[in-house]
Amino acid sequence: MNVKVFSLRSRLLVLIISPLLVIVSIGMVALYYDSEKKSQEIYDKLLHSISQVILRDAVISKGDLLTEQLLETLTDTINDQIFYQVRDEKGSSLFVGYANPPELPVNKVIKPYTPIFFDSVYRDNTVRVIVSREFISAIETPGWVTIYVWQTTVGQKRLLLELASSTLMTMLIMLLSTTLIVWFGVKFGLKPLLDLQSAIKKRSADDLGGIKRIVPMEVSSLVNSMNKLFGQLRSAFKEKDDFIANAAHQLRNPIAGIQSQAEAAERSNTFKSMKQRVGDIVIAARKTSRLTGQLLSMEHISQRTIKSEFRILNLVKLTQETLTKLALRAQQQNVELSLECKESQIVINGSETFLSEAIDNLIDNALSYGCPNGGQVDVEIKLDASNVHLYVQDYGKGIEPELIDKVLERFVHGPDTNGEGSGLGLPIAKTIVELHDGELELISEGQGTCVHIKLPLQS
Repeated sequence: MNVKVFSLRSRLLVLIISPLLVIVSIGMVALYYDSEKKSQEIYDKLLHSISQVILRDAVISKGDLLTEQLLETLTDTINDQIFYQVRDEKGSSLFVGYANPPELPVNKVIKPYTPIFFDSVYRDNTVRVIVSREFISAIETPGWVTIYVWQTTVGQKRLLLELASSTLMTMLIMLLSTTLIVWFGVKFGLKPLLDLQSAIKKRSADDLGGIKRIVPMEVSSLVNSMNKLFGQLRSAFKEKDDFIANAAHQLRNPIAGIQSQAEAAERSNTFKSMKQRVGDIVIAARKTSRLTGQLLSMEHISQRTIKSEFRILNLVKLTQETLTKLALRAQQQNVELSLECKESQIVINGSETFLSEAIDNLIDNALSYGCPNGGQVDVEIKLDASNVHLYVQDYGKGIEPELIDKVLERFVHGPDTNGEGSGLGLPIAKTIVELHDGELELISEGQGTCVHIKLPLQS
């Protein structure tokens, strides 16, 4: 199975730097427009001042053109060519200046002492224009005049470029500095995780001990989960090793018995003796086969995979079929086997194979140890609001109270079994019931033993 791997460092850098790039980009655009606005304001104020200087000079010179010295001074100051025109009150006769100034936009109205700024084109060059209406009293015939002043925008664009470049350089330096700081911060911030990774890599495959390193608070829950998983693995491996050891021990004696009986049959002098030995071998082989089957069942249910086999089933029918399979054996042992149930159908959700095995193991135990030489085994099924209860009752010697919990453990035999059986029947049944979200209870009070199973009904 391929594991998808990604770099946490790269992920953090991308998550931090990407928003920062967006913010810087937005900031640069905003600062560009702010610089454009400020440069425009600066040049508009300067243009307004120039218009007042031109108007004052025109008044002093009584309508003559501006001196070349003044024009050169103004041009050198703003690095742009300046044009001007001053009209008299009628607006038809030229007071002083250049002809054909840029036309005033249609939506603009000239008001006294209120300058109007707008952009236009003059001689194929973009120009910035100011138009204002002023009252002149320092002339022979006082009156209103309209002054037009327009200049090229090369200097303004140069100023805007300088402001934008300065802003861009500042933002780039801040971005690079922030990126370096974040990179170093992420690198050294993730160092404990890299140390943890290095420590885990150095572990051997057999080392399932808990991680005891000091780790950041943010990954402590991950380390705790790993330690919990290691603990579960240690328990699972120990349980499996114990199971294999016990299974090997349980199988060794039956196989050795079959081998010795086969050797005895081989040495038999008569056909009758050999037939008797072969019969013993058949019985021993059946017991070994059952033991092997129970070992496989225990291993299967220990993997907790039986829920994939769950289906809707009728517990009454399942119990009847199990009793039918054991009826001949009960008859041979002179045991009365009965089923009491008022319902013809009780629906539950479960594995037919394993529930059948659990019931089979309980009845087999009752026949083997509860009434081996005749007697009675009663099976009863009852219902309540949300559960079904199944009881398997025998009337034998029963189980000592101190052994009730122990006989539910694997490979544990009761005192009256004489070492026969596998000690797996009850543990298998208990595990199967619990995997069906049910409960198994062993009751041995007075005469006999009763096994009580509680299973949830199909909702």
